Parts: sequence; structure tokens; C-alpha cells
Amino acid sequence: MAQEQRLKKSDYIEFGYISAKDKGDDDFNSLVRQAQRQIDAVTNYFYDDHDFETDWAKRVDAYKAAICEQIDFIIETGITASYDGGDNFKSVSIGRLSLSPSVNPVSTTINGVCKEAYRLLGRYGLLYRGVNDYAAKNK
Repeated sequence: MAQEQRLKKSDYIEFGYISAKDKGDDDFNSLVRQAQRQIDAVTNYFYDDHDFETDWAKRVDAYKAAICEQIDFIIETGITASYDGGDNFKSVSIGRLSLSPSVNPVSTTINGVCKEAYRLLGRYGLLYRGVNDYAAKNK
């Protein structure tokens, strides 16, 4: 199933994000697909049941900004999935040697999405988990 890409590079730049602005089109589109897949999962695929083009502009912008945040998170950490943290340890000490990961995905994500994106989605109701009457009525 092909995923409809809902964020353009021009949107990313217009919202003031810069980490991926110099990426080639293929690399940028790959990042968008990864980030949008994660955002769609936590929004319970809201825009599969609602018209993205005619929805409330602030909610659409929050959704797009959440994808932007997730893109920057992927670039910064290399984490593209909740299970992608590698050796997920808080710290290890052996004698005088002490190791701590530079990024702990458990503390920087909520349900596999960076905290900044999760907050944007929640602000505009995209994390609502109630019954979806729209989808039930239009089957």
C-alpha cells in the first residue's frame, strides 16, 4: 500500500526547520516516509479517515510540524523506529570505566515518536483515542 506523502520540502523549510533542507529529493522523501509512518501510527491514521486538504488548517499544520520534528529527530539520533535504539542501556560501570549512550530512546520518545512531535499532535486532538463515528458511518 503506497503511503500518500503529506509533507513537501517547501513546507519543511517554511516551518523553519533546517536539518534536512540540504538533502537531495530522494533522501528527503525517504525521511518524510519514515517520519510520517511513525506520526500516522500514533494518530491512529487520522488522515486515512479525514480529508487532509479540507481539514482545520491549524491541525494540518500541527501534523506537518510533527513530521518535521520527527525528521529532525531521525537525523539527530539515527533512530527510525521504537526498537531502533541499538544497545538500549541507561549506563554501565565496570571498575573505573563508565559508559552511557548519547541518546536513550526510552527517555526521548513517547510511543516511538519524539516528545516535541507528540506534544504538537496532542495540542490539536490528533492523539484522541475515542470511537471514530466518521469511519463507522462511511463503511
